[in-house]
Amino acid sequence: MNDKLIYLISAEPTEHESLSSYFRKHNFNCRIFDGLDSAESGIAGQTPDLIILAGSSIPSPDICKFGTFVEQLCNAPIIALLTPLQMSIVSEMAASENLWTAEYPISLREIRASIAEALQELAE
Repeated sequence: MNDKLIYLISAEPTEHESLSSYFRKHNFNCRIFDGLDSAESGIAGQTPDLIILAGSSIPSPDICKFGTFVEQLCNAPIIALLTPLQMSIVSEMAASENLWTAEYPISLREIRASIAEALQELAE
């Protein structure tokens, strides 16, 4: 099992289930949250090494505020999976340097590659 703690945030039930089962299958040390509020509480209790935000159903301004919250509290990198419209809004509004974006549709293999890249950067 990977010893890095990953937080997965996904409000969409089908997305939540497919991502969480995929992460378990690949032995990621993952805690799962169904929204930004519960994730903020989780981060306040235990700092993750990486955050995956499946944000297709989350308003872009909330994603930007969350990025700022994470940067101020623990500075963990965030990989935000977003729609093309969200990506344009978030790229304009986001103040956080650690908020990386990936565009839907995205394969689970591409998500895993992004996680591996982010974790590799953390190790350096």
